[in-house]
Amino acid sequence: MGTYALVKNGIVINTIIWDGDDFDFDKGVEQIEILDGVSVSPGYLYNEGIFSAPPLTDEQIEEKRLQAMADNMAFKSELMAQATAAIAPLQDAVDLDEATDKETASLKLWKQYRVALNRIDANTADLLTWPDLPASTTE
Repeated sequence: MGTYALVKNGIVINTIIWDGDDFDFDKGVEQIEILDGVSVSPGYLYNEGIFSAPPLTDEQIEEKRLQAMADNMAFKSELMAQATAAIAPLQDAVDLDEATDKETASLKLWKQYRVALNRIDANTADLLTWPDLPASTTE
């Protein structure tokens, strides 16, 4: 038993699990064994022993762009919430004149991080370079 792609005119029309015994497929349909680890679906292209994904449609390209934008915005919001959560108790300690030197320094780092984060325009599909988390959070 093996997995095969049924290919007609260079396009995968289906994939099947088949024992390889003689079977009369439609005229012009080739049976190409799919090697382990290779992902093939109907609509894929086949040329000279190589399967490749079909080119994306304009609609799929736009969908991917919008998803990348949404992912960037969501990630920025997540990072901003994390920064705000870290800043709040540190700011309380400073406001109450109860902050240690380490807390005061950490507050400044977190505020600088939040400012840098706020300046990033995440309303894009581009890969973004995010600021590093303040060093005091990794100790």
